[in-house]
Amino acid sequence: MRRPKRVLVPYLKDSLLKRKAVNIIILLCCILPGITQEVPSEKKQRQPYLQLNYRSGSFWSRSDYLDEQFSAPYKAIEARFGYQLIGNKLWQQYHRYPKYGFGIHYSDLVKDRSDTVVGNPISLFGFYSSPLARFGRFTLAADMSVGLSYTGLIYDPVENPYNDVIASHINLFFDLNLNLNVKLSPRIGLNAGYGLSHYSNGRIQMPQKGVNNWGWIVGANYLMKEPVKEFIYREPPEFKSSESIQLMLGAGSVEGIPKGSTMEIRFFTLSFTADYAYRFSPKGALSFGLDVLYDGSLERSIKGVLPEDVTTWQQMYLGSHLGYHFIVDRYTLLFNVGTYFRQSSFDRGYYFVRAGGRYRITDHLSAQISIKSKNGVRSDWIEWGFAYSFKIR
Repeated sequence: MRRPKRVLVPYLKDSLLKRKAVNIIILLCCILPGITQEVPSEKKQRQPYLQLNYRSGSFWSRSDYLDEQFSAPYKAIEARFGYQLIGNKLWQQYHRYPKYGFGIHYSDLVKDRSDTVVGNPISLFGFYSSPLARFGRFTLAADMSVGLSYTGLIYDPVENPYNDVIASHINLFFDLNLNLNVKLSPRIGLNAGYGLSHYSNGRIQMPQKGVNNWGWIVGANYLMKEPVKEFIYREPPEFKSSESIQLMLGAGSVEGIPKGSTMEIRFFTLSFTADYAYRFSPKGALSFGLDVLYDGSLERSIKGVLPEDVTTWQQMYLGSHLGYHFIVDRYTLLFNVGTYFRQSSFDRGYYFVRAGGRYRITDHLSAQISIKSKNGVRSDWIEWGFAYSFKIR
């Protein structure tokens, strides 16, 4: 007697499922070894390390009241966690195997902490270390750190009127230094250098003169994993120069305090730049550009004109600048020095400096943040905006 066909259906389904399961297991066995082999190669792209620094030096800050407090050397301690890159990517080879990471910085700005009116800033920052030369166990590098700083004591017209350098709890922290590192063993190294630290809020709150510290740096670093073989600099492929037009639009806000008053008024700023940029190497580009600047606070700086009678044209500057771009993969650090050829008020001086950074979102569009200063050292405003570029060669 023949069995019904419906009895065979579950059997066939079970057989097919078993075959599929076996095939999936075989496929996973083929894939997993490849995955497990890729993990170590990823880890080899960077080597973690710890670094501790001690810093001390002098002040370069203009203050009407704090000369005595700033007469003694400042002191600071710093801890860093970073990665040493080994050149797995082309841009790392162009930059001669740099380091990057993040850290924390604590500064004792005055000798007597109980007498301070500027507080003791604590800063969180990201850093990038670019080697300039290597010879034997020694490495000469330029370090740049950017982050945010917090201080508990700020300007107050009643309780703290003599603090004319810091007016906000949150400030920009910027540090640039040149240092020499010597390798004592495969994992341990010592470093010494000299550089500048800067605290500023970009005139978001007033009064704002900022704090600048020049000082020496000594420290030690420890590589947390067994190092790979000694770096062998591989000559990267030939780079072809290029030219482009770059347009930037940025906006910000500043605080103004009329003379003889404690009233605070907020004003808006706008910046537009048009640059011709010549990229001469994978790491650098030179630029020349024109600037159109609007500063709403100039309504109180036009001599002989009441604030309500100041026109938009009188609140605008026209200028030009020369610039340098330092390029690290998708990031660009820019530095411009410029002058005005048209202005209705000389309240902002005769020349300016712009320093900042860009992050390339697409091939043409970048986000930008920069700080503009007047007469080179005093913050004028912070610019938040976008830049658009297109190649012409």
